[in-house]
Amino acid sequence: MKKLLAYIILLLGAIPLAQAQTLEEYLVEAGENSPTLKARYAEYQAALQRAPQVGALPDPEATFNIFLQPMERYMGNEVGGVSVMQMFPWFGSNKAAREEANYMAQMKFSSFIEAKINLYHDVRTVWYQLYLNDQEAVLMEREVAIMKALERLALAKYTSAPAGGTSGAATPARSTTGSSSSSAGASSGGSSGMEGMGGSGGSAASGSGSMPSGGSSMSSMGSSGGSSMVDVMLIRLQLKELENQMLIHHEARRPLQVQFNQLLRRRPSMTVLSADTLLPVALPATLSLIEDSIRSNHPMLKMYEWDEKARESQLRMAQLMGRPMFGLGLNYMIFQPRPDDGMQMGGENMIMPMVSVSLPIYRKKYNAAKKEAEFSQQAAIYQREATERELFTELENLLYQYQSAVSRINLLKDQITLTEQTIRLLTTNYSVSGTGIDDIIRQRQSLLSYRQQQVQAITDQHIAVSGINRMMQGDN
Repeated sequence: MKKLLAYIILLLGAIPLAQAQTLEEYLVEAGENSPTLKARYAEYQAALQRAPQVGALPDPEATFNIFLQPMERYMGNEVGGVSVMQMFPWFGSNKAAREEANYMAQMKFSSFIEAKINLYHDVRTVWYQLYLNDQEAVLMEREVAIMKALERLALAKYTSAPAGGTSGAATPARSTTGSSSSSAGASSGGSSGMEGMGGSGGSAASGSGSMPSGGSSMSSMGSSGGSSMVDVMLIRLQLKELENQMLIHHEARRPLQVQFNQLLRRRPSMTVLSADTLLPVALPATLSLIEDSIRSNHPMLKMYEWDEKARESQLRMAQLMGRPMFGLGLNYMIFQPRPDDGMQMGGENMIMPMVSVSLPIYRKKYNAAKKEAEFSQQAAIYQREATERELFTELENLLYQYQSAVSRINLLKDQITLTEQTIRLLTTNYSVSGTGIDDIIRQRQSLLSYRQQQVQAITDQHIAVSGINRMMQGDN
């Protein structure tokens, strides 16, 4: 007993800790632990390092000259020299290269944002599926409790039936109609027996009409006792079915839990708690605002927009690369004094400025580079248009799923109300007359199905809204 109390206290202490982690906290944890997001962000950081590389000047060139035999010049004997040259591209070339690299880095960042919103949507979707599974299990647990109460009621009616039911069943047949009524009550599995008990069945009514009142009462009670036991068996069959469904739901939760923990990069066995209740949710904005937000914020469209700008900078750079490059430098010449008529002549070192110009006369490669940039820019425009059409097609599907869920929620609300009223009437009738247990079971099955469909509709509604938020980039 002490161990049981300690276990219960431990569970009660652990539940608030587990419930403290909300869906938003799960999203933050998934974003911090996701290797895919880390890889995409590392790619973005790597792309940022391209701009300083392509936007820098070429390295200067230094040349060292040494003459094996000094060259005689007027200023003396030249023994060597040192020259330094720095090349400069055409004005604006480096700026265009930096802009292209920055735009390419923004494309990588858009890819990172897309991976993030897709991850958040996947986490929410699996979490909603866990909620659906848990709520269906809760509904079946409640239904099991109700069916057990109904089983106790049927057992009470069976045990409270007079013992004359047995003697009535053993009484010799007094008429053909009475005999057929008794045999039908024993073999029909509950409906004829309950009709005999309630006095509403056709065969039971004809049998009781042909018998004396005392015999009719005895036969009716005997039929009531037999039908009540059949009622108990029908209820137990329904309980077995519910218990089997609960077991299936329990087994179905594990793969969802493993999938959720994999998204969060946690141990697969870690427990995940879903929400207690999800209410119907509204759309995040009007249709026009949703469409405008998709056009301006969706990372795929932004990525092709950055790609188009990058190709524009690439085209400008290709045009500038086809122009001459300039070089500026210095040449330092080293001289030794040269003897002339017994005198030392010269020997002073010299510095000579230098200027060089490249001659881009081979135009094919420059023309090809310009055409490549133009075609790439056209491809980015067409890709953006095609992606926008696909996104709006997906939006229409999500809006249809949302509206379908709203319609189902409204319909199921009315169906649940009417079914509950029907069950109350049938239960009252059964407690009085002992008839209609099969109708009660059928209506309870319908009520359970309606409630499960209601939870399914609310879950589908939340998943659709999550998809719309993903397209609007509402998580960024």
